[in-house]
Amino acid sequence: MPANPHHGRRILAIWFVLAAIATPLVVLVGGPHLPPQDATVQAEHQQQINTILAGVVTPISLAIIVYSLYALVTWRSRQSDAGADGVLLRGDRKVVTWWIVANVIIVVGVVAYGTYDWIGPGVGSGSAQGPTPLARPGGEKPLEVQVIAQQWQFTFRYPSYGGLATPELMIPEDRYVEFHVTSLDVVHSFWAVSLGVKADAVGGADNVVYVRANEPGPFRVQCSELCGLYHGQMYQVTSAVLTEADFAQWIAKQQQTYSDIVPDLPPYAHVYSPTPVNLAG
Repeated sequence: MPANPHHGRRILAIWFVLAAIATPLVVLVGGPHLPPQDATVQAEHQQQINTILAGVVTPISLAIIVYSLYALVTWRSRQSDAGADGVLLRGDRKVVTWWIVANVIIVVGVVAYGTYDWIGPGVGSGSAQGPTPLARPGGEKPLEVQVIAQQWQFTFRYPSYGGLATPELMIPEDRYVEFHVTSLDVVHSFWAVSLGVKADAVGGADNVVYVRANEPGPFRVQCSELCGLYHGQMYQVTSAVLTEADFAQWIAKQQQTYSDIVPDLPPYAHVYSPTPVNLAG
């Protein structure tokens, strides 16, 4: 391989042009279409982080692709070189140093930004944080809603409305909701995809997650943890964000519909330990 001081400059020039074109396209054109969109405050921030990550990854990926293709074309083995050994390379300390420094800066920067955004004031988190969340939203007291998972369905309780239990999940717009997620049997996972909310449902554990919806509209809830034979059928389509007035009307209707069974429900708690019907022995 003949030495040529211009190789590095050519590679850098090709990479710079491609990165200058591709990175804005990824961020400005592709970014707004990245999941989970902007239905909630949490989803907005997750989409923003995903967009930034895509913008960081684009020039890095192009650098690897450009160098690899340039090397394949420029330094490929010629027919006259068949059977000859290549040049012995022992590494380049300057290249290795810059590679390590760049990686540290990128990784630490992304982690620092993501952590700040996760625990930032007034945001709260869209991922479960156990019973004592580190990141809590500011402002008014959130509406508490409990998510109870079991094979193979979700049940939702509203403690501020007499412990109402319903198979439907409705939440008001422009108000923080504090989900308490638990399970009655195996491990499940509560995932409201477009809301940017996800939390494992574990028996005997209370996982807390926050969300605030920006506008009314339906959303889908599904289990994202393999939980048995009918895991694929464990999803909820009767879920929506409602206006405050519609939410109040829906709550009143649910209280009327399920008034007969409320006295038979166990007292509201963050975890439940069902008593087996038939004990062994």
